[in-house]
Parts: sequence; C-alpha cells; structure tokens
Amino acid sequence: MTNFSWPHYPLPWSDPLIPTYQRRSIGKWKCEPTPDGHRIMGYWRPHNYVPPGWMFLQKLKNNWIVWMSTTPMELESHMPHIAAAKGTVVVAGLGMGFYLYNILRKPEVTRVIVLEKDKSVGRLFAHSIRIPDWHGFDKADIVFGDALDYKPDFPVDFLYADIWPHLGDYRALDLTQKLQANIKAKEVGFWGQEFDFITHLMDKRLPGPVDSHATLANYNGFCEDVGLPLVERQSKRYPKLAYVAVTLQTSINASTDKHDGVVLTAQALGVLQQDLVIDYSLGR
Repeated sequence: MTNFSWPHYPLPWSDPLIPTYQRRSIGKWKCEPTPDGHRIMGYWRPHNYVPPGWMFLQKLKNNWIVWMSTTPMELESHMPHIAAAKGTVVVAGLGMGFYLYNILRKPEVTRVIVLEKDKSVGRLFAHSIRIPDWHGFDKADIVFGDALDYKPDFPVDFLYADIWPHLGDYRALDLTQKLQANIKAKEVGFWGQEFDFITHLMDKRLPGPVDSHATLANYNGFCEDVGLPLVERQSKRYPKLAYVAVTLQTSINASTDKHDGVVLTAQALGVLQQDLVIDYSLGR
C-alpha cells in the first residue's frame, strides 16, 4: 500500500501558478505556510505528492480557522474560471489573490476589478505578496465594499464570483445571480458551480445513474434554467468532470462514512478514466 501511486489524469485546463507569499500577521488574520503531503485529493483528481503551500487564517474565539489556501482542491477548482477570463473581468472576492495572480498574466485580460468586502483581508494580502512578482498588476483595481452593490458603467466580459466560505454553499447560485443582475457580464463563473449543476440533475430524478445525465445538453439546460451564461458551455468533457469533482469532494467529506467514501472515490475515478478514453476522441 505504501508504494501505491495514483495514475496521472490530464485536465483540459492549465495548472494554476502559485504566487510567492510571506509570513505575515495583521490583527486577527495571518498568512502561514502549509506542509507538504502525500496522496492528497484535489478538486478534479488525486495527487501523489503536494509541495508546501500557503494559507490565510482568521482568529475566531481563540482558534485560528483556515479560510483559504493553495491546496490542490482550491487551486484546481479555479481552473476553468482562469481559462475563461478575458477582456474586462470583475472578480467578486479577493481571497489570497491566486486567482487574480493567474488571470493578470493572461494577455487577453486587459482590466480586472476586484471586489472585496473585508479590508483586513486586503491588508493581509498587500503585506503577504511581493508585487514585483505579479506580472500585470497595473491592470488591477481593488474596490472595497459589498460586491452586491457594485454596478459598473462599462461593459464586462467576465464575472467570477467567490464570496462564500464553503464548496456547495447553498447561497452560491443566488448570490451569483444577484451579482450578474448588476454586472451583466458576457460570461460568468462561480466557485463550486459544479455542485449546483449536479444538484440540479439530481432534483430532476432522471432514470439511471447521475453521471449518465452529466451531458453537455443538460449542462446548457441548467445554464438556461438559472439564467447565467456560465463557463464551459461548449465543452463535452466539462459536465462529466463536474460529476467527478462533486463525487470526489463528497467522498472526503468528514460526514461521509469511510466505506461510502471509498465507493464514491472509485466511482469518480472510473468516470474520470472513461472521460479520458472517450472524450479525448471527441474533443472538448
């Protein structure tokens, strides 16, 4: 068992780059390194080894709570949204800024407006990064305030929303719809949207296993139903990968029975392997 290695599962998006951070502590927030790890589950796939990373923590009732980090789950969950960014981009939620770091490096991204409600997060971010390492930083404007109140007076090409703490947050879809009502971006992505898509499929109670209904037609139907021009509407692989992501994250959830977790992991990896064999021949 100690020699077990996961196979490599290529994804249709490039791996995100990770900025260099510095240890910093400002009030009830701090930036700290994370240790390396072996056999770590990412968002879309497992990893045999993960190098040390970074995290932002907040002190709540004498306990330091991790709010964001550069773990494979966090990094991978942003991949399709990094790929989709172009033109003028509005980002709701600064976080550690690694989403911002990656899209600023894209020449097709010409302007980025970041909306952040917590000035403490903004101060920690400013003191934790090394601005000379951030290619394209002059394209970014950070606006402090409630993202839901923001109404641009210029066209927006892409909106990315990430202003909730947990994957699959029940508020995610509703908040994104409210943001889009004001921003009216040509394309939209929101963190963890795969959970809303798979929940949408499950609510339909279609016959057969859920993964058999994770199709491009059903994904586009979901986009129409929720009234959002979401990312990956032309991708044949994305709906299957959405099922994989949700199943993998459910398998490692603390509330999931250990045996059930093993079964869910096997189901997800089976679909992932099938996705590579079949959908590569079809193209994205």
